[in-house]
Amino acid sequence: MSLPVLLSAGVPDEVAGTPKAQRVYDFVSTIVAALFDAGLHLVFGGHPTITPLVYRVANSRADQRSTISLYQLERFREQAPPETFDARVFDRVHWVGMPELTLDKDFANLRDPMTRLARAAIFVGGKTTGFMGSKPGTRDEFERFRTYHAAGPVYLVGGAGGEAARLIDAAAGADQEKNGLVGKARHLLHVSHDPRLVTALIARDLKQRVHLHTNSGNKNDESRDSFYLTQRHQATKEDKDERETTAVTASSLSRK
Repeated sequence: MSLPVLLSAGVPDEVAGTPKAQRVYDFVSTIVAALFDAGLHLVFGGHPTITPLVYRVANSRADQRSTISLYQLERFREQAPPETFDARVFDRVHWVGMPELTLDKDFANLRDPMTRLARAAIFVGGKTTGFMGSKPGTRDEFERFRTYHAAGPVYLVGGAGGEAARLIDAAAGADQEKNGLVGKARHLLHVSHDPRLVTALIARDLKQRVHLHTNSGNKNDESRDSFYLTQRHQATKEDKDERETTAVTASSLSRK
């Protein structure tokens, strides 16, 4: 079974309708294509702007079947993009929730199964204002993923701004991502506007985790997360010297 990867993405209100919104679309399209190329299992929650992007990428690859788990709230069924109902592309659409519940409880019905299923998570953009519910969806999904996978790898793409960038700033140097990217690579993940570069960094790190997942058999989540933490520790040890000298280099590279 392929590694399930959560993609949490959205266009921040502050760039919606401006040329900067294209940056989010470029990141999403490039990352999704790379996940499909690697044979990974994409997990995401339906969104009026993101669902059509994923659909176009998947539909353009008629020769390669992609594994996608799309989660949708029943209360928004009538507003769902038409692409949602194309079973040729989205053959695993999970309609969840109960419209009579409060919005926060309904979002929990959507986000809990997604974050529980995923073994890695990528966050791109995300609303900081004008969001539905009591907190930004990006932050909520990040916190829920961490609840289920304390040491699972997270990739915060800062170049698209939004709530993902705020999560980076809020970390204040603490390692809340627990991925294998360190030093210059981690810095570029956070600041680069180049979707191909950022995607290559994420894809390289995820590749190291696929072998564990496909050979884990009946190991439980705690064992998997323990492995991820060990890998992170090893990568940190190997790059100790690099981290001490890459701050200036990484900053100059990000401006190229």
